[in-house]
This record gives sequence, structure tokens and C-alpha cells, in this order.
Amino acid sequence: MFDSVNAYYKFHSKIYDLTRWSILFGRNNILKQLPKFDHKDLSILELGCGTGHHLQKLADFYPESKILGVDNSEDMIKRASRKVSGNNQVEIKLISCQKFLPKKEKYDLIFCSYSMSMFGDYHEFLIRINESLKDGGTIVAVDFDRSPFTMFEKWMKWNHVDISGDLFKQLRLLFKEQTYETKKAYLGLWEYSFFLGSK
Repeated sequence: MFDSVNAYYKFHSKIYDLTRWSILFGRNNILKQLPKFDHKDLSILELGCGTGHHLQKLADFYPESKILGVDNSEDMIKRASRKVSGNNQVEIKLISCQKFLPKKEKYDLIFCSYSMSMFGDYHEFLIRINESLKDGGTIVAVDFDRSPFTMFEKWMKWNHVDISGDLFKQLRLLFKEQTYETKKAYLGLWEYSFFLGSK
């Protein structure tokens, strides 16, 4: 097993886009649930942008927005930068997602795709996300949720992923729920969920 998230992604960045279709379910469907806003000059943050799978798609969906993608893996950021090269809408920063979220910055939309399950202390982190949203701002997330199998939960933990079921419980407590949907993967080996909420 990998002793750090950075070591994990240093290895996996090379095969990430080729392999994650078989694990990270709902990454494309979440784009169908993106909210519409009553203004176009949006400020959007993607926490854990990885290889940039969503950055260009967010830019296409919100063509007059400013989008910031942050990730703490240098190898993943390099791949993301190549995907959005030349797009002035999108900025990418190499920084720990857990340490980012400055209180002075406010966003209309914070987007998280299979990133928060690796962040650790959900309660503290979600409070900081809430503080970083504008009034009426929206958080959109898809991620691992829970598994009925203890050994699988432990195996995911070894791979730096929390699949205990706590993440979406806390999201639903902290934000005004607009959409919440849970689906099974591999005949119920685990469940993944979508969440759309507002401040």
C-alpha cells in the first residue's frame, strides 16, 4: 500500500483516466445536475481537480465563469494543465485542498468529484466550504458513500479513502439539501452518492 496520498497519485496519475471509469461511477452524470444561476459571471472552485476531467466541461457549461481547480498532487496537476492549456477561464493551483479555502474568497459553486472522501476531518472541512460559499452558493458532490462490508471499508481506508458513510450525513446536515441520491456499485459492494446543496 502507499504511505501517502501523494505517493498514491504519483503512481496512479499515469493510468488514472484510463482506469477510473470502472470505479468512479457518476462522474459524468453529475454534470447533468449542475445548477443554473441567475447571473453568468460565476466564481467556481473545484476541490481535488485531479487530471482535470471536469474543468473544461465546467467551462463549457458556464462559459463566462472563472474556474479555479486545486489539487495537492503535482503529477495530477501536470495532466490537468495540459487539458485546459490556452483556456483563460481556468486557473489551476498546486496546493493542499484541506489547507486552501481562504475565508476571504467566496464562490458561487464549489464542485467536488471523488475528492472529499480523502480529506479526513469532514466536519471541519465542510464548515470551511460553507464559509467559502457566497450566500445562496451551491455545493455539488459525487463520492464514495458507504459499504456493508467491513473488510472492503478497511481496504479503502488503506487506499486513503473513507467509505464509512459519514460524509453525506454531514453534507445533509450542514447544507440545504436540493438533491441527494444514492446508487449501488458492483451489486452492493459499495454505494456512491450525489449531493447538491446550498448555503
